[in-house]
Formats: sequence, C-alpha cells, structure tokens
Amino acid sequence: MRIFRIARTDYIHDLSGEGSRLYGGRWNERGDAVVYFAQHLSLCMLELLVHLDYKNVVDDYSFIEAEIPDMAIEILEDVEKLDANWQRVPSPGSLASYGSQWILEKRSLALQVPSGLLQWEHNVVVNPAHPDFKKLKIIRIKSLSIDHRLIA
Repeated sequence: MRIFRIARTDYIHDLSGEGSRLYGGRWNERGDAVVYFAQHLSLCMLELLVHLDYKNVVDDYSFIEAEIPDMAIEILEDVEKLDANWQRVPSPGSLASYGSQWILEKRSLALQVPSGLLQWEHNVVVNPAHPDFKKLKIIRIKSLSIDHRLIA
C-alpha cells in the first residue's frame, strides 16, 4: 500500500513518532510513539489544514510517499464498536487506548483507521518500534506548497 505524510520540511525525515509521543493523538496515548500517514496526499492536506493555526502558515512543508506491505497492515473494520462517537473532537479516550494497546502488543507494523474528517478515507498509523519498521520504504520526498486560497 502507498501511504503519504506531510510535515514541516525540517522534520520530514523524522519518522521516530516523537511528536505523537509527546502530545498523543486520536490513535495513541501520550507517551506512545506512532507516525501518522494517510492513504492519499489530499487527505494528508485536509488533516494538516484542520490543525493549522492560519496566522502561522509558512511555506516550508514537504511530503513523503512511502510503501508498506499489505500484509503488515491491520485494518480496523468497525470503529463504532470502540465508541459510537469516535469522530468527535476531542476524540474519545477509547480510541487512544485501543491504539496504545496495538502499539504495546506490536500486532502489526501499521493500523488502518478511518479518518475523523472523512470517514470513508483512511489514515494509517505506523509503529516505529515494530520489528518490521524497516519494511516501510520511502518512495519519494518532495517539497509541498500550500495554495493560500485554502487558508484565505
């Protein structure tokens, strides 16, 4: 599967999951490192835009296109079983608990989950501490300009 990630250019090579470890996320508790990707570059852009403080938008973003083996991905089929309100903000703690348990058990290199923004598309959470992390192959890294009409 091809997956994508957008980050500030200074951090684009950092796949340690340090940011998510420090702050937590929808699919990980604070203290647990993961790297968030998406199945499409356009979904990455939506995920970025929803978290941006528009006053501080800069033009130093890049993206990674990577590939991971399909067999290395666990697919979360029915997120409603975890919490019927899984899309709410802030996200329910049950999602982060599920993700952190997945990290602890090292069940797979990646966990495919629905996007909280667009539930019919998927984010892919990657565990950098998983023994198969070396199977994540970087296809390309490119600079990315954000069209300012998106934030006007």
